[in-house]
Amino acid sequence: MNMRYFTLRTFLVVVTLLVGYMAKAQQDPYYSHFKFVKQAYNPATVGEKDDYICMSLLQHNQWLGYQDNTWVDRETQQPIQGGTIEKNVAPVTTNFNISGNIKPEARPYPIAGVGLSVYNDRIGYMKTQAFKGQAAFFLPIQGNFARLSLGVELGFSQFGYVNPNFRFKHPNDPRIPTQNVSASKFDVGFGAYYKQARLGNKFDDFYVGASLSHLNGANYNLIIQNTSTPYTLAQHIYVGTGAKMDMGANVLEPAVLIKYNSKLQIDLNCTVLNNNTWRAGLGYRQWGNTDAFTFLLGYVTGQTQFGYSFDLTASRVQSVSNNTHEIMISYCFQPKAPPEKGQDYDKTPREL
Repeated sequence: MNMRYFTLRTFLVVVTLLVGYMAKAQQDPYYSHFKFVKQAYNPATVGEKDDYICMSLLQHNQWLGYQDNTWVDRETQQPIQGGTIEKNVAPVTTNFNISGNIKPEARPYPIAGVGLSVYNDRIGYMKTQAFKGQAAFFLPIQGNFARLSLGVELGFSQFGYVNPNFRFKHPNDPRIPTQNVSASKFDVGFGAYYKQARLGNKFDDFYVGASLSHLNGANYNLIIQNTSTPYTLAQHIYVGTGAKMDMGANVLEPAVLIKYNSKLQIDLNCTVLNNNTWRAGLGYRQWGNTDAFTFLLGYVTGQTQFGYSFDLTASRVQSVSNNTHEIMISYCFQPKAPPEKGQDYDKTPREL
């Protein structure tokens, strides 16, 4: 059987199994720069760039200016005496990734990748933190013209409430937290990733990947007002693909990311890189109905990339906020190779 056919078939089987899982709700953060931080949601992408260690840092501020107007009465819309305005309740996400690959001296290509992914995600008074070690096994195809990677991530996720200041409708509800509370659980994820140097006559650096986060569906039991309140970290499915098209001085960079939990969500993204320096593009996010249009700008210098995106909200949230901003920076470097060992010899008396 042709090795390339076998690996592609294996990859499709893995994707089918992942899609067979059903999730409950959107809990994972999303990223407008999703094609630059694939490691955040697919562990099989660690060590993607041969012979380099790569790092990325991303800050996502969603619905800037959104606030909880608890000082307004729900029925009369009149100010409440002693009420406060709770600010900073909109989603805020910070993500950091680092990865490299393992290449034994006796092998011409890397055999595996290892990495670390960390994120901090806050929505209102709810906060989730994740710390995940990642590893991927590489199967080179046609002299590393293509490669199939199978990856796994193991770590911990912490979920809880920070400084909760809920406006009670039923003050004695034991499920509503009145103080900081959190719990940590073991977290497992799995992914597959296929890439090849060229696809047809037009596209370079083609890739397609699929992953399943929170495979074990961790159950948290938060003790709130002496009552155990359950919370489940739902499984999330990701399927993404992208490539590059050389257009002379410009490179076209289309990408698609499909996510599934309680409903299907699609991110479309296309940027143009000019002279390997400036980047600009557009994106579209659909979640149920149209969610947002994205405008992306970037700058590349050597192995360093900077990115900025602005989301124009298209959902009903635009009535209270229409500003979502994201900043991304990535950097890759080659570890210093050990100096070559020189020839050992004894100096003659004349050289002393």
